Amino acid sequence: MLSVIVKRQARRSLTSCRPLLQNAPKYDDAELLAGKLNRASYSAKRSKESYQWAERSSQEMEAEHNDRMARMMKLRAVFQGLFLVVGVGAAYTAYMQWPQIKSWWVAERSVLDDDAIEVLKKQSAKKREIEFPKIPASEPSSSEPGVYFWGSGRNDNKNSKFPLRVAHFDGQKLRDVCLSTQNGNLAIDKNGDLYTWDAKSKKLILADQDLVQAKSSSGVAYALTKKGELLVVPLTDHKLRSKFSHQQRSWLLPWRKYCHYDFKLETKDAFSGRRENKVTQFDVGKEHLVFLSNSGKAYTCATGLGESQEAAKSRGQFGVPTLSQFDPFPKSNKIYEIELLNHNAVGSEGVARTIKKIACGDYHTLALDSLGDLYSFGLNTHGQLGQPIRYDMEYLPFPKVVSGFSAHFPRDTYLRCVDVNASGDTSFVTIVPQDLHKFIRNKGSVSLQDDLDKITYFSFGGGISGELGNGNFKHCQQDPTKLKVVNEASKDSSTATIRPPKIVKWSCGSDHMLTELEDREVLAWGSNSQGQLGNGKKIKSCRPVNIPQLLEPGSNLSTSPERMQQHLLTSLKLIPGQTMVAGERSSCIYWQA
Repeated sequence: MLSVIVKRQARRSLTSCRPLLQNAPKYDDAELLAGKLNRASYSAKRSKESYQWAERSSQEMEAEHNDRMARMMKLRAVFQGLFLVVGVGAAYTAYMQWPQIKSWWVAERSVLDDDAIEVLKKQSAKKREIEFPKIPASEPSSSEPGVYFWGSGRNDNKNSKFPLRVAHFDGQKLRDVCLSTQNGNLAIDKNGDLYTWDAKSKKLILADQDLVQAKSSSGVAYALTKKGELLVVPLTDHKLRSKFSHQQRSWLLPWRKYCHYDFKLETKDAFSGRRENKVTQFDVGKEHLVFLSNSGKAYTCATGLGESQEAAKSRGQFGVPTLSQFDPFPKSNKIYEIELLNHNAVGSEGVARTIKKIACGDYHTLALDSLGDLYSFGLNTHGQLGQPIRYDMEYLPFPKVVSGFSAHFPRDTYLRCVDVNASGDTSFVTIVPQDLHKFIRNKGSVSLQDDLDKITYFSFGGGISGELGNGNFKHCQQDPTKLKVVNEASKDSSTATIRPPKIVKWSCGSDHMLTELEDREVLAWGSNSQGQLGNGKKIKSCRPVNIPQLLEPGSNLSTSPERMQQHLLTSLKLIPGQTMVAGERSSCIYWQA
C-alpha cells in the first residue's frame, strides 16, 4: 500500500515538471555571441547619413514662435499675480497688526520708564474721550423753536455726533421734516410750503399748496395736502417741476397771486365710492408707495418718474399678485388697489376690510386693520414679514396674516395689534393682550384702555446693526421678539411692579430708530456709523439707549472730564411742541407748527 502511494506522488511530480522541460532553451546565448567577443574596445556604430530636417514655411515657424511666447507670457502673468496676492496679503496683515508690530519694535529697541508709560496712558485716555462741540453763547437756547440736526449730511465742519442747531431755521416751527441722504432733506414750514435744506442753506421748491406731510422716494417728493391730495414733486429736475406750476390770481384778493400745481396722483379713477374722495395717510419705500383713503382702503403705486424703471424688479412690495417678481415693473405713479387687503376672501363675494394704518420698509409693507389683525407682503429675505424664511417665501406678492405672537402669552389670551412701524428691513409691532373669556362674553366690544398696562412691543427682520432692539445682533429674525428696556418692568422698594413707560411715537430710519415715551424721554437704537443716535459716539446699539440732553449756549464741557461724564449720563426729554425724526443716516428734532 505504501509503495502505491509513493508511485502516485512520483508520477504527479513528473507531470508538474513536464511543462518546464518543454520550455527549456534550445540554443545557448554564449555560443551565439562567442564569435563577436574579442579584446578590442567597444565603439558604437554611427550612421554616416546626415539627418534631414523637415522643411517648414515661415508662417508655421512664426506660429510656433508666437505660441512659445504666449506660453511664456501666461507663465509670467501667473507669477506676477502670485507675487501681487502675496504682497497685498502681507501689506494688509502688516496694516491690521501694526499696533502689535509697533509695540514689539519699541519693546525690542528701548526700555520704557515710568514717565513714558504715563504719557502712553494719557494718550490712550485722550483717544477715549468724547469730543464735545463748543456752543457759542449767541445761539438761542434749547427752549427756542428751531431744528436740531445730527448724523450724515452735516457738512458744516461741526461735530455730527451731537444734536446741533441749524441756523436758518432758528425761531421757526415746521409742519413736517423728511431726512434723506439720497434725495435730500425736506421741510414743510408753518404755511405749508415745501423746502429742500441742509445744514448750510434751504431752498423753496413749492409754495401755496398747504402741505401737511412729505416723504421722498426714487428722486421724487410725495406731499400730502390738507385737501387729501398727493402731489408729485420732482426734486432734481427743476424744469419739469416748473412745467406743472402756474401762477394764478386769487378771486377774493385779485392783487395777490398764488402757485397752482398740477402734478398729483390721479386718485379719482381709483376711488370707487362717492364718499371716498381723499387720502388720509401714506408711506413710501425705496421704489413703492402705499396710501389709505378716507374709506379705509389701501392703494399702491411705483414711485419715480417715467414710464417704467428698466433696472427695477418687483419684490412683492405692492401686494398685488399681478405685480410679482415674474411680471414687468409697473408704470410710475399708476395707482393699483390692493384688493386682497381691502377684502376678506371669505364666501363668494368676500367682506370689506377697513385698514387703519400702513407702514413701509425699503421693500416690504405692513398693514393693520380695524380688528387688530396684522398683514404683511413684500421682501422676506431677513424675515421682516414675520413669515418663515424659505426659498418659496422670499417674495410674497399678496397680503398674509402675521402670527407667532401667541408664544409670548398664556393660552387664554386674545391678541390685538394696535400699532405697526417699519424701517429698512425691520418691522415693529405693538400688541395688547386681552382676556379671551372676557372678550367672548362681551362679543368683542372690550375697551383697550383696561389692558394698556400689558402692552408689549415686538420686532422681527434684519438686525445686523442692532435694529431689532432685543439685545442681539442678528442677520435674520423671522419670529417676533420682544424689545429690551421698553418691555422690562421694574420693582421698587415695596416690591411693587412698576410698568415701563409706553411708547407714544415712533420714528424709523433705514437702520436706526427713535422713540418718544409717555414721559417725553427719547430712546434710540440701531446703527450709529454716522453718529445718528446722537450720543456722541459711533458705536451701534442693539438695545434702546438714552440720548444726552441738548447742549446749551455757552457750554464748554470739554474742559472738565467730570462734567462730560455727567452730561453723558443725562436723558433727553422733549418739551411740549418738540418732536423727533429719524432719516436714512441722520436724525433731527424740530418744533411742530
